[in-house]
Formats: sequence, C-alpha cells, structure tokens
Amino acid sequence: MIRIVTLGPKNTYSDVATQIYCSLQEHQYNIVYARSITNVLDMMDNNQAELAVLPIENLSEGYISVVLDHFIKSKLYIKKEILLPIKFSLISNKKNPVDIKKLFVQFVAKGQCSKFIDSMDAKIELVLTESNIESLNLFLKNRGNSAAIVPTYAINDDEFNLKINNINDFKNNQTRFLVLTKENNIDIISPDIDYKTTIIVIDDNDYPGFLGNILSSFSKRKINLTSINSRPTKGDFGKYYFLIDLDGHMMEENIKAAINEINSKHNMKNLGSYIKAKLHK
Repeated sequence: MIRIVTLGPKNTYSDVATQIYCSLQEHQYNIVYARSITNVLDMMDNNQAELAVLPIENLSEGYISVVLDHFIKSKLYIKKEILLPIKFSLISNKKNPVDIKKLFVQFVAKGQCSKFIDSMDAKIELVLTESNIESLNLFLKNRGNSAAIVPTYAINDDEFNLKINNINDFKNNQTRFLVLTKENNIDIISPDIDYKTTIIVIDDNDYPGFLGNILSSFSKRKINLTSINSRPTKGDFGKYYFLIDLDGHMMEENIKAAINEINSKHNMKNLGSYIKAKLHK
C-alpha cells in the first residue's frame, strides 16, 4: 500500500485535501499524519512515504515559506494541485467574547483571521499551534475561559456556548495544496486539459537584467506566467531564487524551448507539470 504523509492530526484541511486526492486514484493509500509541515518534508526526504500533501499558498497570506524553501534543496516534484475553500469559526464555552482569556490558533490561520483577532481583547493570550485540529484538541482539553479558531466543517452548531462563523478576513478564502512526489513522471498530454508547470531559477550569477532575461524567454513565446515568487537563498545577501508558475505543460514545444533557453544560462530546477486545479466546493 502506498504511504502518503500529510499534516495531522486527522481532519485538518491538509487531510481533507489528501482524502480528495486518494478518492480520485485507483490505488489504495495509507495516510500517515505528521505533527508539522517540517516533519512531513523530513519524512519525504528520508523515504518514509512515497507521496506528501501540503499547503503551498493561501489567497490572502500568500506562499508558505517553509515549503518554498524546501524545494531548493530537495528532490521533490509536484504531481497535482488541489484548491480548497477555507472557512474559520471561533468557538468557546464562554457566551461573551470579553470573558475569553486564551485563544488557540494555528500559525497560518492567525494571519487569515487577523482582523477578527485584532478586534478581540488585546490582553488575550495567543497560543500558536501547528494545525487547526491541534487548536481544537487543545481547546477541548482546556475549555474554561479559552477559545479556538477552527475549521467550520470540523464542529457542529450546537456543540459550544459561543460560535462565531465566517471570521476569516476574506469571504472567498482559499488555500492551494500540492501533492508531492520524488519521481518526475511526465503524463501523456491531453489537449482538453489545462496544465501548469512550475520551475525554480537560482540567482547564482547576478547581473543587470537577470530576471528580465528570464521573463523574456516566456514573453516572446506568448507563455502566460501565473506567479513569480522570490526567496532568499540564505547564502548571501542579494541572492535569490525565483519560483515561477506558468500556464501549459513542459512538453509543449514553446514551453520546452523557453525552459531549455533558461536552463542553458542559469541554474534551474523543473518541479513538474500537472493539471490546473479547480475549486472543490
């Protein structure tokens, strides 16, 4: 049975994305839950799982840097992306929010619900967690004058004395998840399917027009770039690598030509081509 690791415990958004992926496959999967994003990546590096599912980007918060930074040093490839709507609720056994003294919230969810958190008492103790379900479990153990920010789907309306829905900053909040593998398998291209390709270009030899030349390789071939994200190499100040998402498959002639042109001049990693995700309701 194929081992697939994701951020636990069970019922996190990462688990939901994993369950969606598994339900669409012919193989049987053994889902393993890790306690942090770093643990998931370590398990892949140590060959303790064949696949991993992790969040990579949130609509309001942008990219998750720990995953981006890992791409530069790992041999992971992108097999699939999954797009989920994200909705959060505040729960507590205190009927009045002013009586809440401690709030459990996952470190990424904190940014996605920042306006609501800022509206609460400034003296509230914030306890950051590794997952939304860890926030829920810690609240259930403590209760008292505590509260938690949790996925709306994970709780019932009548479970707690206080439940405030739709506390995320943006109503159409979404998170993009990636299915990661250690094998860069190239599927047969279907003309009826929209694909994306992701590459990393490393700024080993900085010069005027470095990024412009890279972008020109795509623009002169009419290739649409959907995302450009820079991250420091953590080796020297002023040195960056660029993660670029683009429309199309790496085996299309114009994309293949652009990638070959960039690869001939720069240190580049091709993270793979995969089907562009549609939002799961």
